[in-house]
Amino acid sequence: MPIEDVLRNLRVPLRLHPSNGQTVMVLMDDRTLGALDSLDVSRGDDAKLLGTLFGAGAKRVFFARLLPEQARPEDRDAFIAQLKAHPGRVFTGALPSSDQKPGNYAARVPTSAYAQHIEVVSLLTLHHPFNIGFEMPFASDSPIGQIPSMSAALAGVEGDTSTLFTPDTSIDVRSYPEISYIDVLRGDFIRENVTGKDVIVLAAAANYNDIHKIAGQNGSVPGGYIQALAGETLQQGLPRNLGWLLPLVIVVAIIVTGTGRGRVLDWKRSGALLTVIVAAPFMLEYVHVSMEVAPAFVVALTAVLRMRSLDRVEVASETNAGSGLPSVQALRNSSEKSNRILVALKIRNYGAIIGSFAEHVEANVAREIVRRIRISDDTATVYHEGGMFMWLSSIRNAFDLFENLEGLHRIVQNGIQVGGLDIDLSFNCGVDSEFDRTMSTRVAGAMQSAEEAIRNDELVYQHDSRKHEAQWEISLLTSLDRAIDNGEVWVAYQPKFDLRSNRICGAEALVRWTHPERGPISPEKFIRIAEEFHRIERITRFVVDDAVRCGVEMMREGLDISMSVNISAQLLRNPILPTMISDILALHGLPADRLILEITETDKLDRSSRTYQMLQRLVQSGLRLSIDDFGTGNATLDYLRYLPASEVKIDRSFVSSMETNKDDLVLVQSIIEMAHSLDRTVVAEGVETAVGLDILKQQGCDIVQGYHIGRPVPFADLALMIAAGQLKLHG
Repeated sequence: MPIEDVLRNLRVPLRLHPSNGQTVMVLMDDRTLGALDSLDVSRGDDAKLLGTLFGAGAKRVFFARLLPEQARPEDRDAFIAQLKAHPGRVFTGALPSSDQKPGNYAARVPTSAYAQHIEVVSLLTLHHPFNIGFEMPFASDSPIGQIPSMSAALAGVEGDTSTLFTPDTSIDVRSYPEISYIDVLRGDFIRENVTGKDVIVLAAAANYNDIHKIAGQNGSVPGGYIQALAGETLQQGLPRNLGWLLPLVIVVAIIVTGTGRGRVLDWKRSGALLTVIVAAPFMLEYVHVSMEVAPAFVVALTAVLRMRSLDRVEVASETNAGSGLPSVQALRNSSEKSNRILVALKIRNYGAIIGSFAEHVEANVAREIVRRIRISDDTATVYHEGGMFMWLSSIRNAFDLFENLEGLHRIVQNGIQVGGLDIDLSFNCGVDSEFDRTMSTRVAGAMQSAEEAIRNDELVYQHDSRKHEAQWEISLLTSLDRAIDNGEVWVAYQPKFDLRSNRICGAEALVRWTHPERGPISPEKFIRIAEEFHRIERITRFVVDDAVRCGVEMMREGLDISMSVNISAQLLRNPILPTMISDILALHGLPADRLILEITETDKLDRSSRTYQMLQRLVQSGLRLSIDDFGTGNATLDYLRYLPASEVKIDRSFVSSMETNKDDLVLVQSIIEMAHSLDRTVVAEGVETAVGLDILKQQGCDIVQGYHIGRPVPFADLALMIAAGQLKLHG
């Protein structure tokens, strides 16, 4: 109850609003008693007050006090005369006696002389523990039978003695109209202020000692104001009470769903708890609905404090006491998968080092090791367990990482200095780059690899679970069709730039697969598997359809751009290929000459009449052919002469190295001259620098493609870049 009172009182200042003005307070204040030169007003004064108030049009008059029995006969008679003149319109209070047992019983009532002419109402109030809240009854028992409470009489409602209600303490008690008792006696007040309104006459002078604190509001007020608050609360209708069960159930649900480490205090659940305990009751009060949130608050507070305590214990358990670094257990507990290479660095002589030096040497040694690791991997979080240091490297390329570890080994071989002492270290490393596995499994694999590196006396040993690769490839094959249907397989487009017209002239369609568990899957891997199990047709159909559709969109934008698609040599032996492509072109309405088929894996092509006839059919249908990877394998001069291709693509291996390798430069120049002599267009792949681009310009290359021009991106991104001119080169 006190908790509910505190929470309710905290909302009071936010909802404070004025009274409805239908109740006027007449104050028997210090000024009144001073003017009357008395410690209390007399019944004669009350009689005169009643006459003046009813003469001004007051609706009813309530004395928020028990009328004293002592009175002069003439004053009593005058007062009773007023009561008789206004039957049923004057009310006086009944109070409990000091010696009665607690309960809803008003033992002290007016004398019989008054009681038969005046309405008696209860002034009882039930105060909560610590006096920070209160409730009011609808009625009370008394020596003269059951009597209504003053608040119920003010509101004109009925109720039994067993029912209590909580007044709306957000009604600003300072907003009730006030008139001094003495001003009414003197007629020195605005009569219209009481016309048609209820009047409460209350003891406000200090000697009456009837002062009460309204929680949530400043200052103290006489008890009559409490009756006014309660009466107005009943007049506006009691709010519909939702009880305590609903908020408790919601809070328990929030807590239960957040029982994981650190989750109970995340911003979503914290916001949800605040909404249920603070915001919801506040907002519901505006729509006349109340609910009790103390049980929910207690449960939430207990759970949050308990979870924070458990978090601190778990954090302590996930910190290496010797070095102060996160322990490897913290890495094991990580539920998220990472696409970073995991490195485990095992120091061979770690135990001997720690055992041979002072107590705090472990922290110093760990600090020096971490400092050296971060020389080239500055964002790495290093985890420590015994002689094992582990981190997820920001270096994505395995070759670069191995070189980095070799450099680290050379640095550490020179020894480290701790506290003025030179310490020789020797370590081996294990790495795990299987991103699809859980972190705990990867940690075990990397640590096992580090031990394997020690046994084999190798600096770096890479974990390999190839023994499971066959099962993975089979599952990959079975999920390929579903992956295409649900959007995991998609097409990226890499722009091709015409060096003569200085514009984007085409784009190569490149298939991609983003697996929900393993992440991006290498095209070389799943295309190889698809070819091996004769499923390449489905992928090719998907890519050609997407490329043709995108080519039509480019054509509608007025762009003269061709679309290139890789065609497997295996598919060239499939008789349905020309029909499949022509159907797709017809479906979308793309001219055949806008589609270029790049013949890949030329070393698998045979010179049978069947293959040659297939190529002839494709060319005769208006399609253009391109010899991909020219210069490697069998894709040499013989194929340039043999295949009816209009385009030759120089393999990226020659283009990327021609800046530094004179032989490759001569080879590129020879291919360009030879292809031009046979009236073939030359495309250079793998252009990644401005220098390489300038060389190809000088050599007379027709079209270039590579990261310097643009990376493979979704078609929408390519269209935006072309529209914005981001891919256009000048000079």
